[in-house]
Amino acid sequence: MAAADDRQHDRETSQSESFVQDLLTRTVGQWDGYIAEYQAERAARGRPITWYEQPGLDKGAFATLVAVHIRAAPAVPEDPEDPRPWTWHAFALGDSCLFHLREGRLITSFPIADGDGFGITPQLIGSRNWDAELIADRASTATGELRADDELLLATDALAAWLLSHPEIASGGSGKQLGKLADLGEETFAEWVQSERDKSRMRNDDVAFIRMRVKTEG
Repeated sequence: MAAADDRQHDRETSQSESFVQDLLTRTVGQWDGYIAEYQAERAARGRPITWYEQPGLDKGAFATLVAVHIRAAPAVPEDPEDPRPWTWHAFALGDSCLFHLREGRLITSFPIADGDGFGITPQLIGSRNWDAELIADRASTATGELRADDELLLATDALAAWLLSHPEIASGGSGKQLGKLADLGEETFAEWVQSERDKSRMRNDDVAFIRMRVKTEG
């Protein structure tokens, strides 16, 4: 049993490092090109990079990360009486979160489960960090099964912290709150975020919110 567990751990570690390496190629690998374009655009507008801005560009950017990969069930299940479910596999560095909803209920919050899990020094991925092994070692992974009409929601840390720590959630349930927010249009959602910031109920930080819903053919 121990040997099997070790092999499973090695496979998961290898998959995490492969994911991170691909991520770094598509992000860190493009950073210098992005900076060059930004510098050229600033120069064209007559506002070249100043001496005090340059150290920040040299240092790079840092962000939390949550990513999810959805694997579909086979088109023709081996056992029609017991078909394999769809699954999700998530990877997180820092405190951006994935929420798994089923029938309006929150059944998984990853990698943080409650408002007490948020701090001021989360793990971050840097735009100049090529160490895939180190990043994979510091990251968290999780997996779950998906059914028809399940939802996966991804939220950056300020919004995730609001969802998991705001007292109003106790009355309607965090799943209900998430569903309501996901139904808002982009403009209305932006207005709601600004309102919460103005009331000092949400940190003034970048907010991103992505919704995915499992649908079956019919």
